[in-house]
Amino acid sequence: MNKSAIGVYGLGVMGRNLALNLEDHGNQVTVYNRSVPGEEKVVSDFIESEGKSKSFIGAQSPLDFAQSLESPRKILIMVKAGPPVDSVIDELIPFLDQGDILIDGGNSHFEDTERRASNLAEEGIRFVGMGVSGGEEGARFGPSMMPGTTIKTWLKLKPLFEPIAAKAFDSSPCITRIGTGGAGHFVKMVHNGIEYADMQLIAEAYHIMKQDFQMSAGKISDQFSAWNSGLLSSYLFEITADILSVSDDDDNPLVEKILDSAGQKGTGKWTAISAFENGIPLPGISGSVTARFISSFTDLRRKLSSSETYESTSANEDINQSLAYLADALLASRVVSHAEGFFLIAEMNRQKEWEIDPAEIARIWQGGCIIRSELLKTIVKAYKKEPALNHLLQSDIVSELLKDLQGGWRNTISRAAISGTPVPVMMSSLSQYDSLRSARLPANLIQAQRDYFGAHTYERTDKPRGKFFHTEWKGNA
Repeated sequence: MNKSAIGVYGLGVMGRNLALNLEDHGNQVTVYNRSVPGEEKVVSDFIESEGKSKSFIGAQSPLDFAQSLESPRKILIMVKAGPPVDSVIDELIPFLDQGDILIDGGNSHFEDTERRASNLAEEGIRFVGMGVSGGEEGARFGPSMMPGTTIKTWLKLKPLFEPIAAKAFDSSPCITRIGTGGAGHFVKMVHNGIEYADMQLIAEAYHIMKQDFQMSAGKISDQFSAWNSGLLSSYLFEITADILSVSDDDDNPLVEKILDSAGQKGTGKWTAISAFENGIPLPGISGSVTARFISSFTDLRRKLSSSETYESTSANEDINQSLAYLADALLASRVVSHAEGFFLIAEMNRQKEWEIDPAEIARIWQGGCIIRSELLKTIVKAYKKEPALNHLLQSDIVSELLKDLQGGWRNTISRAAISGTPVPVMMSSLSQYDSLRSARLPANLIQAQRDYFGAHTYERTDKPRGKFFHTEWKGNA
């Protein structure tokens, strides 16, 4: 029996579709699933249905699974993040040899990935944390993939994974070696954080059009379709237009019957926590996580909604002008949320020495993944022009773009504030933009307050940095 080029452990939605994708590209694939009550027939059912007449081997035990793979073994683990990944590793270790490669394709926390890579290295096993984006369709026909590993290990994996990846705007594969250790899962985590912000911004635009402009779901769908070109073009705009065009059995918009309580799997929260732990500003992404939390308090919101509200101010407005302003606000806010995500990646890359190339990140996100958009072309150009760029807002390309969008951005946010329409991420994005461009912020007063009540000391503008002072403020006026 010929041995398989790769094994896939875990036949959930993502695992089975990646297995099919790998097989489509000429690879013999061994599949295996955990043996627990209720899942005994998962492998055989897969082989007899989607895998029928294809080059699959169905393994019935960890030993069977390992023995079916060519050396060095390459095993893609597609199970739920957390303890299940450790359980799979423990189950497989007795049957592996030095030099074998385990690839975790789930949404694992990057610190877990670094721990696993370090522990397995002592056993001579290579461990790769690979972020995979694109959902079910992406996994089946072309995802964006973010493997974190050494160059030597990447060269072993490249022939398998490059052909199954989505294609960027320049037709290059949406996969690259992200860096070492947990870099791949970290970048995927930040991708999901940006995804949270993008989704929230789209929801805020929808809310403005529905509540303030009194537009129907159909009209809003048409507007998102119209915007889905140029720099606003994105997969999320495309699916939003589709969602808003669907009617229920009574011909009313289905979206209006969906409970307004957003769920989450935790990667957006991880992104925010990582930023807080490392002192990196992330107001847009953090705000989108907070917005999901607030949405879950449905009973509280219903009770508070009876309090005084402001009337819509749309009666005397030019709706076309207002929509043009809203488009500017959407694009500007998206630019800033992407910029803060890339800044988090840059700062962590500096600390961890992961060898991440931000231009490559923006390139591989252009296809397959959920946040694929035209905007990523601009981000690639910015980093290609200035490879050492610390923050995207320092880029001439991005700076000029935001300068042209400011009028509509500020007008939209002012209007939303007056009408009482919540736009937390639009507001926080503009506030971050203004804060980062302020040569002087009021933090001097905060330092004085801290010194007053806690003797925390402060630095002076007229003295060298690193020299600290304390004042007895009370009675010293």
